[in-house]
Amino acid sequence: MFSLMANCCNWLKRWREPARKVTLVMVGLDNAGKTATVRGIQGDNPQDVAPTVGFSKVDLKQGKFEVTIFDLGGGKRIRGIWKNYYSESHGVVFVVDSSDVQRIQETRETMAEVLQHPRIAGKPVLVLANKQDQEGALAEADIIENLSLEKLVNENKCLCQIEPCSAVLGYGKKLDKSIKKGLNWLLSNIAKDYEAITERVQKDTAEQRAQEEQDKKERAERVRQIREERERKEREEAEREGRQIQEEEPDDENMPNPFQPIGSVISENEVKEKERKRPRELQEGRSNSPKADGDQEDEEYEEDNDEEPDDTRQTPENTSLASTGEQSKKKTRKLQLKRKHRVDPLRTDDRPAVSPTPPPPPVGWATPKVSRLPKLEPLGDLRHSEFYKKPLPPVANRPRPNGDTHDVIF
Repeated sequence: MFSLMANCCNWLKRWREPARKVTLVMVGLDNAGKTATVRGIQGDNPQDVAPTVGFSKVDLKQGKFEVTIFDLGGGKRIRGIWKNYYSESHGVVFVVDSSDVQRIQETRETMAEVLQHPRIAGKPVLVLANKQDQEGALAEADIIENLSLEKLVNENKCLCQIEPCSAVLGYGKKLDKSIKKGLNWLLSNIAKDYEAITERVQKDTAEQRAQEEQDKKERAERVRQIREERERKEREEAEREGRQIQEEEPDDENMPNPFQPIGSVISENEVKEKERKRPRELQEGRSNSPKADGDQEDEEYEEDNDEEPDDTRQTPENTSLASTGEQSKKKTRKLQLKRKHRVDPLRTDDRPAVSPTPPPPPVGWATPKVSRLPKLEPLGDLRHSEFYKKPLPPVANRPRPNGDTHDVIF
């Protein structure tokens, strides 16, 4: 009775405990079937899978575990990134291509590098001998012997399980039973020592982040030293040649504030544009025609009138109005006609020469010449017949031999 109550309490405790988060890394040579295995576990069709470039992350729920699987690419150039994910992993899934006998030596060397890494040694490892459905695939015992699996596991103190399987024969609920069995074995072994493995994962992750920060600082220091060395060489070369290097340093005191009201910025731009155009207009007016004293006085009077809005625009009151948005309502100023705006009569001598009559278009095969047409001649005698414009004769009824009458037209 007491054992039954204890079992019920343990069952309720396990049922109420939160889901455990587990991170797995799936590694192996390229074309071993890692992505197909992950898609089959996830419930997707593993057929027509493209090679993984870099890595892909898959999150799924497996019983009481929230599993995150990092599917890492297996190319030679990509294997260098595997070590960046070892610190976060609770376990390893190593996929082997059982049908590729020629690369079995490369597979053994790669597995030895993975298991000997200090952040992987001691963690449970699942080996999936994939592609058992193909002809010439190695059996379980042959794979253990060719990979020296027992020796590698004993040297690195890793719990290991090998499962022959085929990832393309099913997915979801019809997934290969060997893959399900191997995944359950891996998660159950992680659950037995979950607290210790999680503590190790947190420690390794903190150390890796600290190492990455240190590497980043060292890299920045090397870049700074290289830049200083290059600037020193340029300075020495300039002193040797007698040149001067102008080093522009931003003056924070004289630098204008970039955060200004749009109204004041628009008004300042208008003032600058008007000041820039005024000398050019005066020069053009003087070069076009000589001015009399009266004309000059008129222009000076007009210039004074033009300057008045500028002076009033630069006052603080107007700038404040412009900043609040009232500057958008601009008063239209009446255009004063200056002497330089006078329109001179058009000189007949300066008229451009009248263009001659354009030549006729060229005659091609589709445009016949007029001269080629034959001369039209009158059509014979143009006299009309004697019945032209005369009324028709009357219609008479004549008897037929049988006594009937018919119409006869003369």
